[in-house]
Amino acid sequence: MTTRTEVLVKSGAQWGGVLGQLPAGTGRTFSAQAFDASNTVRYSGQVTGITILAGQTTAVTLLLQEVNAPAPFDNVAPRILSLVASPGTVAPGGVVALQATAQDANAGDTLTYAWTASTGSFSAASSLSTAWTAPASAGPVVLTLKVTDSKGASAALSVTVTVSTGNGSAAVNVTVNTWPQVAGVTALPSSVAVGQATAVAAVASDNDNDTLSYQWTASCAGTWTNATSASASFTPSAQPSGGTCTLTVVASDGRGGQGTGSLGIYVGPGTSGRFPPEVVETFQSVASVPASGGTVVFRLKARDAQGSALGFTWATTTGTLGTATSTASTSEVLWTAPSCVPSGTSASVTATVTNALGLSTSFAFALQGGAACAASPGVRLAAGYYYTLAVKQDGTVWAWGYNTEGQLGDGTTTQRLTPVQVQGLTGVTVLIAGAYYSLALKQDGTVWAWGFNGAGQLGDGTTTQRLTPVQVPGLTGVTALAGGSNHALALKQDGTVWAWGRNVEGQLGDGTTTQRLTPVQVPGLTGVTALAGGQAHSLALKQDGTVWAWGWNDYGQLGDGTTTQRLTPVRVQGLTGVTALAGGSNHALALKQDGTVWGWGHNGGGQLGDGTTTNRLTPVQVPGLTGVTVLTGGGSNTLALKQDGTVWAWGWNYYGQLGDGTTTQRSTPLQMPGVTGVAALAGNSFHMLALKQDGTVWAWGGNDYGQLGDGTTTQRLTPMQVPGLRL
Repeated sequence: MTTRTEVLVKSGAQWGGVLGQLPAGTGRTFSAQAFDASNTVRYSGQVTGITILAGQTTAVTLLLQEVNAPAPFDNVAPRILSLVASPGTVAPGGVVALQATAQDANAGDTLTYAWTASTGSFSAASSLSTAWTAPASAGPVVLTLKVTDSKGASAALSVTVTVSTGNGSAAVNVTVNTWPQVAGVTALPSSVAVGQATAVAAVASDNDNDTLSYQWTASCAGTWTNATSASASFTPSAQPSGGTCTLTVVASDGRGGQGTGSLGIYVGPGTSGRFPPEVVETFQSVASVPASGGTVVFRLKARDAQGSALGFTWATTTGTLGTATSTASTSEVLWTAPSCVPSGTSASVTATVTNALGLSTSFAFALQGGAACAASPGVRLAAGYYYTLAVKQDGTVWAWGYNTEGQLGDGTTTQRLTPVQVQGLTGVTVLIAGAYYSLALKQDGTVWAWGFNGAGQLGDGTTTQRLTPVQVPGLTGVTALAGGSNHALALKQDGTVWAWGRNVEGQLGDGTTTQRLTPVQVPGLTGVTALAGGQAHSLALKQDGTVWAWGWNDYGQLGDGTTTQRLTPVRVQGLTGVTALAGGSNHALALKQDGTVWGWGHNGGGQLGDGTTTNRLTPVQVPGLTGVTVLTGGGSNTLALKQDGTVWAWGWNYYGQLGDGTTTQRSTPLQMPGVTGVAALAGNSFHMLALKQDGTVWAWGGNDYGQLGDGTTTQRLTPMQVPGLRL
């Protein structure tokens, strides 16, 4: 097929023409080109598949496209690099200097700038650097810079400046107002029946001599008379819950100051005076304590102003009371003298008369004289874990045995097989040995401590081990001490109890389990006469002969019928007439006025002496044991001293701590053979001690660390004298 070329003629907006004499056929291709004045091809195009029919004219349309398409548009918008306005706050009419920098990534682009704001004016609104003059009105104003390149792309950045309210001046005058003070509120009567009026008065003052106004209100229903005066009257119309109605007065000075005072009055049924019984006659057969076993008759007569029935109870500080014989107005009792009167006390018998209203009167009969008892356990001797303490008549303290924690107080941690003197300690009357720490009470009522201090059991505010005694700060007026494994107790002259050291089991009795590095008072516990400590429990004896306990209780050692740990003191059930206490590791003991012994708590070693190994949650009597004057508790064993100077022992005996020549456990008391003339006892888990009336000290049981003081580490199954020591 041949190619044919024709030049088309432009007619209007198109080029065209009719090509004649084309051979008929299919698949024909038509191409076209357009040239500019320089004969350069600018447009081209073609169509294919055209059919030419014989004798007909076929319409062919071509759309020519540019041969060289225009370059694509390409631009990068400008960037504002910084904009600084100074200052940021300006007074009305003030000037803010504006400085900006901008750039454009496209070479050859030119930038234009435009500053705008809703108010105020610019010194050069089309420059990067300009100044803006603030308007007269205050408030924030947004200043905006717009940068535009020559291709129409732009960027904007704004900054907000604050137009302040401007500055003025103030003439300030200050006066002060002292508020009124209500110094007192009175009500007469202060106890009224419903419908009965009470006269109230307020005493108020104002240091500025302002005139005061008053307003009375009441917390209960009622009516007021003169409720806006300093003196008013109130009549309650109903009895408030609990019976107490609070009357409140507000004194105002008229200048914004107020003073308030309140007084609670009782609103209820009318009351009349009630009186306790009156003791009108007393009698005692003798004025002095008779010999041991001797008796004294006490008799008392009383009357009651209300004519109600009277009840009589008797109590004694020592000795034994018989069964009282009472009538409607009299009571008589027979008292039997003890073998000795506890040191620091006097014998007395107290009668208490109570009427039907619950009001009571007491009368104390005094008895003079009486042989003083020998020193009690823990005063002259103390046994700790593997070590021993003793105080001589001259008030010096001596120690021997285990010393890893400095518990011997000799300035070293060297084990001692024979007694050495505790450094710098004199005037001592009472000793206590804990697990690995020691306490001493001086004649002046101060307490000193040394040894292990990991739980703060030295009470000096630290947990630092002490190799020589340090004073427990802030603790004075102390009359007795007791110690557990890692806690300590002190009894003050006023009958309060103070505690410090480990408290995980609540053994400090302060309602928490927080360790205390200095003494804290056991709240709510008063009238205490004696203390004892166990491994993690504490005991207190009150003047009324009742016993109270707190701390760890897994074995029932608190004697309250449960195994519940107690963070505050609870009363030991069913125990009265007690004169002395002792604590073992997890058991407790009480000595009654009648010389009987009662025990409770852990009994796995037979340490309760009741013939079993059954734990007891409440006190049980040690059968067949009477005439006891002194008790001491070891770890799981017990010792008792009778009036006749014999010693009886029971409980765990692995180390021979029962002193009977065997290592056989005993669940009932057994007399220690060959031991007489004993005045005091002390003990711990592994060894026991006795102080005889002649001042000699005897020891038996475990001796691994020289705690028996005989110069050896040989276990002793019977008592052996500590050589060279006399107390």
